[in-house]
Amino acid sequence: MRNRQWIVAGAIVVATVGIGVTISSRVDAQTRVDPATGALIGATRPAVLTAPPPRTTATPRGKVDWQGAVGGLRRSGGASEALATNLNKAQVDATRVPILLPNDPSLTAGARIYSFGDYYTITADAPGAGVSLSGTTAIINLPAAKPLRIDPVGPEGLTVQRTVDGQLASFVRYGVLYTVEIRCDRAGDARCADDNYVLGLVGKTTTVVLGAAARAEAGLGG
Repeated sequence: MRNRQWIVAGAIVVATVGIGVTISSRVDAQTRVDPATGALIGATRPAVLTAPPPRTTATPRGKVDWQGAVGGLRRSGGASEALATNLNKAQVDATRVPILLPNDPSLTAGARIYSFGDYYTITADAPGAGVSLSGTTAIINLPAAKPLRIDPVGPEGLTVQRTVDGQLASFVRYGVLYTVEIRCDRAGDARCADDNYVLGLVGKTTTVVLGAAARAEAGLGG
């Protein structure tokens, strides 16, 4: 972080010096000295610097497999509405990707969802731990150091990595990148000591919820 600050600071200094030289050269080229009085004459208008328009790069987005998501919704049956009962309906309806929930009413009972359209995150509390689930269509390169699979029909591209206070699993389903994370309050908590708990949580995160925006995208109406 400190190196990045020095790099940014250096870039600002270089840019400032460069601008200063540009302004001075333009003013000197337009200014003359009256030999009789020593006064400056001629055009002395300050140089006008026009900054180039900012360059923006759109994050590449994947394509949702809506047919597969609708199939998942049907397989979820009544669990879809039952588990989503406590989620904020406005946030669910604003989400344009399939929401995945674990088949665990104790986790979803107090869950909170925050939607950003094609990205959402859900947080839930467990005794002595916190669980978060998210889904996005942003194309992100998953770490390939430790690829894992639960079974031949398990999640695509499943990877698990150790975090500072827990475990985080990422996988792809219906063309959407999902993450499941467990964070433990106490060091040595068995749920965060290895990847067994987070893999079990991934295994039961199969219930599909489609809000109004996602239903419209899937051709099901609002």
